Amino acid sequence: MDMSQYLDVFLEESSENLQTLNENILELEKNPEDKDIINSIFRVAHTLKGMAGSMGFTDVAELTHKMENVLDKFRNDELKVDSNIITILFKCLDTLESMIENIREESGDIIDITDLMNLLDNIGKGELIAKKDEEKKEIDFVLNEFDKNIVNQAKERNYNVYIAEVILTKDCLLKSARAFLVYKTLEDIGEIVKTIPAVDDLEQEKFEDRFNIMFLTQKHEEEIIKLITSISEIEKVNLSSPTGDEAKQEVKINNKVLNEEQTKKGETKTIKNKEEEKNKKAHQSVRVDLERLDKFMNLVGELVIHRTRLEQISNNHRLTDLHETLEQVGRITSDLQDLVMKVRMLPVERVFNRFPRMIRDLSQELGKEIELIIKGEDTELDRTVIDEIGEPLVHLIRNAADHGIENSDERIKAGKPSKGTIKLIAYQEGNKAIIKVEDDGKGLDVDKIKKKAENIGIDTTGMTEADIKNLIFMQGFSTSEKVTDISGRGVGMDVVKTKISNLGGTIEVISEKGKGTSFIIRLPLTLSIIQALLVNVGGETFAISLGFIDRVININMNEIKLTNNREVILYRDRIIPIVRLSDKLNMTTGDSTNKFVVIVKVGEKTVGLLVDGLLGQQEIVIKPIGKLLQNLKEYVGATILGDGLVTLILDVAALV
Repeated sequence: MDMSQYLDVFLEESSENLQTLNENILELEKNPEDKDIINSIFRVAHTLKGMAGSMGFTDVAELTHKMENVLDKFRNDELKVDSNIITILFKCLDTLESMIENIREESGDIIDITDLMNLLDNIGKGELIAKKDEEKKEIDFVLNEFDKNIVNQAKERNYNVYIAEVILTKDCLLKSARAFLVYKTLEDIGEIVKTIPAVDDLEQEKFEDRFNIMFLTQKHEEEIIKLITSISEIEKVNLSSPTGDEAKQEVKINNKVLNEEQTKKGETKTIKNKEEEKNKKAHQSVRVDLERLDKFMNLVGELVIHRTRLEQISNNHRLTDLHETLEQVGRITSDLQDLVMKVRMLPVERVFNRFPRMIRDLSQELGKEIELIIKGEDTELDRTVIDEIGEPLVHLIRNAADHGIENSDERIKAGKPSKGTIKLIAYQEGNKAIIKVEDDGKGLDVDKIKKKAENIGIDTTGMTEADIKNLIFMQGFSTSEKVTDISGRGVGMDVVKTKISNLGGTIEVISEKGKGTSFIIRLPLTLSIIQALLVNVGGETFAISLGFIDRVININMNEIKLTNNREVILYRDRIIPIVRLSDKLNMTTGDSTNKFVVIVKVGEKTVGLLVDGLLGQQEIVIKPIGKLLQNLKEYVGATILGDGLVTLILDVAALV
């Protein structure tokens, strides 16, 4: 059977499962007694193992199976959760991640998991010998109080309760694989309550030719039998419907009698799972290949360009009939554009969810107490931005942990709590997304930055404190006296600024010595279609994103004054520096005394861009600049206007 068609699904679901395991194991470290978390981890690990096994990735399945053995010890109170075991489980997750990545890239690299397997074996030593009565050919399926409650609840909610006795053919070679396929089939149409023998024993083939599964479903008998018998090497299926009253005795599950408290938990969970299942069915989703989504976006972009072109033709020729139709086309195009934008948007949670684990590892590595607080993880950004923003945030958070947060002794001396705090906050502001990385550490040392700047030949005379702090974004600039694996190589902050600028965003730093540091990143919500102001400079047309523009004013050239060798204007009692776009872009401009100043805000910086004229506001599609022009930092891309003219889009952040 060709499994390649399922590979993409396996890779995507494995990545999601590994991320869920990461989050749940972190939670388990904080709440080691919480059986719900342990059960949740066990279920996800079990799913991952089953998927890997069915795809033939035996190493992934074996490592996950060993992890399950340890988790089972937690479930049965045979082992206590501690930091060392959690660290080993995280090592397993990192290794599994590398193995999945190798499968994705078809690298053929083999990762040696022997040491990890031995570590897990040592943790799980003293495993119980399988109960002999479960190895009998005949299996007695007896319900306890917990099971009876589930049966009664399910029936009240119009669910069917079945016990399926599955008998395999005598010559069945892969009994565990068949059992897994039956288990997965029933899980897809309902909820498994219990199996006899236990799931572990099914996986290890500790049964003869039959096994029993009790499950809840809304499907009917004929359909269930048809589904199970369609699996090869199944000889017979006996389906029976138990009642909640027919059990005469209690049986032990996992060598433990369920007590009343667990029964109540089980009841609540069953109800909750049923509600979740209903919700899942109500909100169905489809996985879409990213290339198709990008192509869809490009086609909508082309549609916007041609719509604008048609509108221009209609206006030029005063075609009223065409104008009415175009208004309808315009509305449909706008709706289609909004829809494709929303489809491309993803919550920043996709990036943020890697950081709790990273902070946990950094805390141990640096010997510091650090707490990470995340807010606004449901803020949505364009998929392209989501893909690219991860690396800059890693740099900022590692720097905050290494340089910003002091060790416990220093913090106590400074009158702070012994545990340092790093905050990762996201929210929308107009047509921009704001991401803040804040710490309550020692703050930036302005004198140290100044000294370093002077050592490498930068004149800081006349620079404001804010300007000096922003020097940390210069290439190769680092005040760290020692190079560590975490930070201090002088390659972090300039990479951060470059990445964010490439995304059309800005970054600024606000810091108070002894109080902490805050990095504020402003990003466009989307990178494809934007509202822009068209301006004229030296007879050429350029576009400026409205996201940067504060206001536009008409001035007389005589109003421009010179202060500290820099051109400025006075506007509403504010001094605003002027940037002549004609000089920046090496263009000749007319002698007109009346010009326009486009006042733009980049972070905390406000600057006026001097232009010759204004051509109006328009929706434009950003097209990337080709390789020949990609080193021109003044432009973020190009667009095609309604008259077919190709126009360059100015990079405001680079110009100011």
